Amino acid sequence: MKKLLVLATVVSLALFSCKDKGGDDPDDPTGGVKAPENYTSKVLVEYTTCAGCTYCPDGPVFVDKLIASYGANVVYSVAMHNNYQGTDNMMTTESQAFSDTYSSGNPTGMINRTGGKCESRSGWATKAAAVTGEDAKCGLSIDASKKEGFVYKVKIKVGVGKNDLPAGKYYMIAYLTEKEMSGTGAGWDQVNFYNNTAGHPMYQKGSPVKGYIHHNVFRKPLNTMNGTLIATEKTKAGSLSEYDFDIDIAGLDPSVIAKTDITAFVYFKSVSAPYVENVQRVTLGSNKNFD
Repeated sequence: MKKLLVLATVVSLALFSCKDKGGDDPDDPTGGVKAPENYTSKVLVEYTTCAGCTYCPDGPVFVDKLIASYGANVVYSVAMHNNYQGTDNMMTTESQAFSDTYSSGNPTGMINRTGGKCESRSGWATKAAAVTGEDAKCGLSIDASKKEGFVYKVKIKVGVGKNDLPAGKYYMIAYLTEKEMSGTGAGWDQVNFYNNTAGHPMYQKGSPVKGYIHHNVFRKPLNTMNGTLIATEKTKAGSLSEYDFDIDIAGLDPSVIAKTDITAFVYFKSVSAPYVENVQRVTLGSNKNFD
């Protein structure tokens, strides 16, 4: 059985605001350096799952449908593993807590955290269509290409478009996900209700599915699961804010590093209308500009 390799370390975290460049005007929140005006509206699918859950193989199937509709560079999924139906070797303290807070059972999920509670996969397509049909108010870039010794020096930027963000509290949240994880035995093999369902992608795959590949698995937060509050002045039109992280990879298998992504997003925290304003993803060792 493959051993679970945990990304062990976010060693240090420092928050920096943009350095002023030509910012002689005290009324200019951009400091003379402005963000792009336009961004692509992207979809974040955070769904709960468990290796022992009979219906959970359907979660990735519905994600694949969204990707087929909008593209792999628009739809980003995150599998939040829990122990609701038994042992799950990919569960973390944070993914269990996420499930306890948001889940409506397995597999359920949120599209850009609309509604503030997970819902059945049958509703994901409608919510994704609404998200992609909007004009994005902000966007993100992630530069994870710089490395000093065993430490990746990661810089995440949040850019606000041509209009101020509506009044409220906005948080930058970032975490690590792993593209593929698999192993053998309980906690790895996926129970499969659809083994006898003709026409389903999991038809005749077995139950449990031996060596099942779990995709886009949540591993570890970079800051906290609540994120970092974006300063009010950085929510104004054209503003840029920067967030720096150190990720220590000492002792990790290179194959794990190559499959590790950074997922970052801007979250509008609201009791009545929570919402992920936009999301970005990049593989560790790469750079993703605003788009």
